[in-house]
Amino acid sequence: ILGACTTDSDKVEPPVSTAGCLVEGTNNLELNITADLCELEAGTYNLLGVTFVKFGSTLKLHPGVTIKGKTDGSLTALVVEKGGIMHAVGTPSNPIVFTAGTSVPQRGDFGGVVLLGRSQVNTPSGTADIEGLVGVPFGGGGSSTRITNDSSGHLQYVRIEYAGSVLGADNELNGLTWGGVGSRTVSSHIHQYEGLDDCFEWFGGTNSAKYLVASGCDDDIFDYDLGWQGTLQYLVGYHIGITNTDANGIEADGRNGAEESLPRTFAHIANMTLIGNGTSSWNGMRLRRGVGSQIYNSIVTGFGTGTPSGVAVRVDGNTSIRLVNNDSLKAYGLAAWGNGGRVNVSPAAGLVDSVNTRNAAIAKIGTWFVSDTAGVTVTRTNPKPSRAIAGAVTLPTGKGFDAVQYIGAFDPAASSLWINDGIWVRKTNW
Repeated sequence: ILGACTTDSDKVEPPVSTAGCLVEGTNNLELNITADLCELEAGTYNLLGVTFVKFGSTLKLHPGVTIKGKTDGSLTALVVEKGGIMHAVGTPSNPIVFTAGTSVPQRGDFGGVVLLGRSQVNTPSGTADIEGLVGVPFGGGGSSTRITNDSSGHLQYVRIEYAGSVLGADNELNGLTWGGVGSRTVSSHIHQYEGLDDCFEWFGGTNSAKYLVASGCDDDIFDYDLGWQGTLQYLVGYHIGITNTDANGIEADGRNGAEESLPRTFAHIANMTLIGNGTSSWNGMRLRRGVGSQIYNSIVTGFGTGTPSGVAVRVDGNTSIRLVNNDSLKAYGLAAWGNGGRVNVSPAAGLVDSVNTRNAAIAKIGTWFVSDTAGVTVTRTNPKPSRAIAGAVTLPTGKGFDAVQYIGAFDPAASSLWINDGIWVRKTNW
C-alpha cells in the first residue's frame, strides 16, 4: 500500500488507500502500521503517539521525509517491532529527519526511534522488554530460536532530533535504540542531535554501524549492554550543555547483577572521537559489569575535569577487571588528553588478591595509550586532529573495518570531513 505523494513540503496528497499506513485523508501515521508496505514520498508526516511498525510490515521512507512528534511535546516515538522493517535511506543533501513537533523544540519533545529484532540477548530467556516502553519485547529467545542475522531494515543519512522522553525513573527513550537487532540491519550516516538521555544505545543484538554522529545528548553518547556484539567505525560524539552528573562518552555493561552472562557484551570499535564538555562530562569510557571490547585508534578528550571528577578510562567490577588482565577488554592506539585523569579501576568486594589484581589492571590500561598528544587539538567545530597522531595500529581483518590507519574519526590528511558532506549533520549550537 502506497503512502502519500507531495507537491510541496507543507501539503501531502493522501493516497488512494491508507489502511494500515496513514489516517485516511491526512498526513498522520496510524498508531499501528500493519500494511505490507507503507511507502512515504518526500514531505512532512506526523506521529499521533507511540507508533508501531508491526510484524510483517515495512515502512519505507524516501529522501526528504520528515516525521514529527506532537505539537504539545507529549510522548511520541516510532518503534519497529520484532519482524517489522524500516527502510529509511536518505541522501547527504536530502536526509530523512525525525524531530519534535513543538514550536520551540527542547530535548525530550520527541520520543525517539526504536528498532527491535530477534537476535541475541543475554537474559535467561533471551528476551527482554525495551527500556522506555512497557511490555514491548525484543530478542529472539534461546540459541535454537534466535536469529543473529535478522534484519530490521536500513537507515542511512538520517537525523533524529530532540529525543529522550522520560517515562519514569531509569525508564527513558534514547535517540536511536537498537534492541536485539540482527547483523543484516544496515545503519550508517546517522546524526542524533540534542537528546535528553543517551544518543545511541544497543540492548543485545548483533548489528553493526558506521558514521555515527552524536551531539548534545544529556547522558551517555554511546551505550551498549545485554550481550550486544557488533562492529562500529567512524564515530564522533560531543557533550554540550550537560545537566546529568554521570554522562559518559561510552557506557558499556554486560548484564547488571549477572556479569558472567553469555553471550558476553563485546564490541569492536575503531576510529572514534569523543569530546566531553569538561566540567560537566564524567568519564570518556566507563566499562563495567563483565563487558569485553576491543577499541582501536580513538580519541578521548574533555572529560571529568569537574565534580565528580572523571577519567579517560574507568573500569568497574571484578569481571571486567579480569577481562582487562587477560586482554579481552583492551584498547589500542588510544589518544587521551585534557581529561580529569587517565585511569580509574574500581573493584567490588571479593576480588581475589585485590591490591595486586587492581594494580595489574591499571598497568595494563596504561599500555593502551599513545604518547604523541602534545599540542594536538580537536574541537566541536573542528574535530579533525590538528596533526596526525603517531601510534595508530593496523585494524584486524574479518571484523568489517575499513582498512584505514589513523587515530580518531577523521583522516588528518583529508581535505574535507565526512560530516560536512551535505546537510544530514545539523551543526546548530556547535
